[in-house]
Amino acid sequence: MIVKFCGLKRLVDVEMCNKLQPDMIGLIFAQSPRRVEKDIAKDMILAKSPSIKSVGVFKDQNISEVIEIATQLQLDFVQLHGREDCEYIKHLKNLGFRVIKAIEVKGQEDIKIAKRYVEIADFVLLDRPKDSSLDITKVAKLADFDYIIAGGITPENIDKYLNLNPVGIDVSSGIETEGYKDFAKMKKIIDMVNKYKVGEIENG
Repeated sequence: MIVKFCGLKRLVDVEMCNKLQPDMIGLIFAQSPRRVEKDIAKDMILAKSPSIKSVGVFKDQNISEVIEIATQLQLDFVQLHGREDCEYIKHLKNLGFRVIKAIEVKGQEDIKIAKRYVEIADFVLLDRPKDSSLDITKVAKLADFDYIIAGGITPENIDKYLNLNPVGIDVSSGIETEGYKDFAKMKKIIDMVNKYKVGEIENG
């Protein structure tokens, strides 16, 4: 199972990840309180463990800007959180970029929309709408395809997300204290996923 820690802003965040070894770290280049500048992002990517994949997060940005940033920083993945369509994704794929397409889901219709991207993107990510308290696990149960899940994951409630058997989890605010990444919370997420993986093996 993929573990992605998103919204890293500082070199110390990367240092914590190097100790914990999530599979991916997300750096946000869209408008967000967690947005990072390119020069800081470059230092963060250079500082990360080679085993951790870098993901640049974008939303409704000009494709040339996405290509420029992804190329300059040698991002492992481009994550798209807006209204980017199949042609947009295909263009990035044709240039050799790996793509995670995020879809905000409220119900079954959004799940159907997300399914359209399964064959085009490398991963589909199901997220809850911004500023929503929706329990996304109830909606994600409707999906009949592999997905990464995000939206409201914390060390306290991660079990119900893991029980959906997603291909990955994506956590941002749930590993923060007062707006900053919290090592203890990050470690608890990693420990819980590892515990779940052992359970998977034991259950065959």
